[in-house]
Amino acid sequence: MVPVSESANMVQRGGPAWPDWRGAGALRHNRSGQPVDRFPPALPDQQVPFEEPATWGGHCVGHFGHFIAEHGTRVLQSRAAHGDKAMLFTLEPGKTAEAAPRFFWQILAWYGVAPERVRFVTRPLRVAELWAAPMAEQWAHVPPAPGYLDLLEANAAARGLQPKPAETVYVSRAGMEATAEGHGAGEPYLEQALKTLGVTVIRPEAMPLAEQLAHYRGAKTLIFAEGSAMHGRQLLGRADQRVVVLNRRPGMRIALSALQPRVSELIYVEATRGTASVLWPGGKPWLVRAISLYNIDVLLGAFEALGLPLSTVWDGRAYEEARDRAIRNWIRIRLDPAQPIDHAASRQRVREDLAGLGLDHLIADLP
Repeated sequence: MVPVSESANMVQRGGPAWPDWRGAGALRHNRSGQPVDRFPPALPDQQVPFEEPATWGGHCVGHFGHFIAEHGTRVLQSRAAHGDKAMLFTLEPGKTAEAAPRFFWQILAWYGVAPERVRFVTRPLRVAELWAAPMAEQWAHVPPAPGYLDLLEANAAARGLQPKPAETVYVSRAGMEATAEGHGAGEPYLEQALKTLGVTVIRPEAMPLAEQLAHYRGAKTLIFAEGSAMHGRQLLGRADQRVVVLNRRPGMRIALSALQPRVSELIYVEATRGTASVLWPGGKPWLVRAISLYNIDVLLGAFEALGLPLSTVWDGRAYEEARDRAIRNWIRIRLDPAQPIDHAASRQRVREDLAGLGLDHLIADLP
């Protein structure tokens, strides 16, 4: 077991160096049914003996959604079968155990893993006895097994989850506006309009994980602004529940295979008519940081179909003011000179995006 030596696109080189690397495909990092950790960890000459029986927990990555959907999918199985053993995790290159994200510890607590069982691999180890489970579900196209959903439901009962009953809960990304993360322009206005209709609106990043899950489990209709918070629903099992996803990136189907077996109805709404994005050096759009423009007709129609007459409280002028404030803030942050982008190409790209979206009046705000 070795520390992570390199990481790209949430795929790490490190962790268990299985003796038969090719034959251990089911225990490696898989996406869509295929291993994506192409190279085995480099084996150093010196390895510290680790005599304590252990389980393989996964890679402690700093992204909430990817940890749940890819790197923490063994944790509950490991705890359920071998909760008395140490659980080994690797860290991202250059990170220390003290920098492990808060959500990591909250997720482990939700799965019933005692903190004193956790060990971080900070030097090469030769582990005498290691127990490992295949990934319980995978990023795209591989749904969870029924037995894993049973395990999740038993875990929720064991943790004493008390659902917060609500007809409709909207899981917002409006808090991302302040830092220009990917979000819908003017989403704070949408939040306020939904509250007027009696919808429960939550910003999951502002509350403990257990409270998020109580809202998720108690909602008859759970509406997500497309993003990482959707993966929090993977910490729960089945429910007679409708989940609606408002796409901020057209055509996306995040967590489709993960959510379908868990809920009675899953709907993706193409609520975006376009995006504006800066460009990485090399010309690739930075889509996870793009700002999205609502298709208002689709947005209002979708809520109408859900029994929420959003059009009756919608003020077009107030929304446009909120939209333009968000875009100006996004321009200021995303095109800041310190951003690691192709600035000249990004200015041109955003200029074209805004013109194509009929927002020519905002082009003057470009640096």
